[in-house]
Amino acid sequence: MAKEKGSNLLVTVYITTYNRREFLERAINSVLNQTHTNLELIAADDGSTDGSQEYLQALQNNGVLTAVPNTTGACRGACLCRNKAIKLAKGEFITGLDDDDYFEPWRVAKFIERWQTLTREKVTFSALFDSVVEHRKDGKVDCYDAPLVPYKELRKGNFVGNQVFSTAARFREVNGFDEKMPALQDWDTWVRLAKAKGDIININSLSYIQIQDHGGTRITDKPAPKIRFAFERLMGKLAPLSKKEKVRLLYTMYGYHQMNNKLSEIVTLFFGGEFRRIAQIIKRTLLKKNSKH
Repeated sequence: MAKEKGSNLLVTVYITTYNRREFLERAINSVLNQTHTNLELIAADDGSTDGSQEYLQALQNNGVLTAVPNTTGACRGACLCRNKAIKLAKGEFITGLDDDDYFEPWRVAKFIERWQTLTREKVTFSALFDSVVEHRKDGKVDCYDAPLVPYKELRKGNFVGNQVFSTAARFREVNGFDEKMPALQDWDTWVRLAKAKGDIININSLSYIQIQDHGGTRITDKPAPKIRFAFERLMGKLAPLSKKEKVRLLYTMYGYHQMNNKLSEIVTLFFGGEFRRIAQIIKRTLLKKNSKH
């Protein structure tokens, strides 16, 4: 692989979407505008009713991408869509894009360049990621800037973000995304990749743009029972957990504003020294009570 030129490598990019026609076009165009042009684009729609399926079918008819529609009449989830794309992928490498985010033009080329360099240097790693530029209501913020994230750190939190670049074979080796996870699907998959193949390394080029302030639904809005189920499922996979790992996982879970409090978990956070998070929980609880009066 190290002897091949980057421009000759086929890279598959998958996009999963549901009723986000207004953002989908931007996401697709950001893939089509990559400086690395040997790309396969797979767009998996989870049963949209806003014209997205027709839009994707038209693009497929013109040879722009492969459309994978869900015509069952019921949403099946992003993980199922992603796994369909991974199964269909013809590229040696694969990466993903959320439908409300977009790539900078150099993203794929930078991934290939870094992958080939690390391979020549015989570095052991499982995947690559890049720091994210989040567009928030109060401005732009750079996130996920750790130079590399090993398996032991991923047991405590998702320090990678929502997308990585790796080989399609490695995604298939870890069985892709867990379709039973209603949240934390990315984190769960990165844990399994890192455990199987090694560190996930940052290319540090700020090539993934995440729009936080578009007004649409995001994972942070999912119902508390789904968030709790996902954390409990992840914790079960990671068992046995050290005390520090359990505290960090609970700390992250209670970062979701909709979480309902459990006294035993608050006590664990207290003895873990997470007093700031406890103060946030108390403030949030009081605000909820006041809003009901």
